[in-house]
Amino acid sequence: MTSITIPQLDANIVDVTITSWCKKVDDLLVLGECVAILTTDKASYELEAPVAGTLLAILAPVKSIVPTGSVIGLIGQPGENVETAISEMTQGQKDIRPEEVVRRAVSTSLPRVRATPRARRLAQEKGFDLLAIQAALGLEIVDEAAIAAYERTTGEQK
Repeated sequence: MTSITIPQLDANIVDVTITSWCKKVDDLLVLGECVAILTTDKASYELEAPVAGTLLAILAPVKSIVPTGSVIGLIGQPGENVETAISEMTQGQKDIRPEEVVRRAVSTSLPRVRATPRARRLAQEKGFDLLAIQAALGLEIVDEAAIAAYERTTGEQK
């Protein structure tokens, strides 16, 4: 059995939204065929099947926000025991349902800060925490002006 995993699409991408599934459970897949459509802040991507086989399980429903590296589905041969694969992924955790495999990964990931690429670079150069800037200024998206305003209000010069 092979897991369908969210790849690291770009250095700045920490999570993606599953926009839609191209296949349903029990559908046959060909190597390289579209399994799901993933959306980031900037683009949409087709997630391709890593192997040929049957889609045995969908672990992350549409509109789920999942971190890169998360398992979102399983591919194998018809009749394979999906519960065994899921129990191997959870390794001894009791009473966990398949959808919780993804949910736990999401809840343990770092809070997401929306910021422009230039603001991310500037914050890194100055040693500022984007989450602190976002919280201090009450912004949805951190940009260069927010970094400058944060620098003025805190008096930090780096």
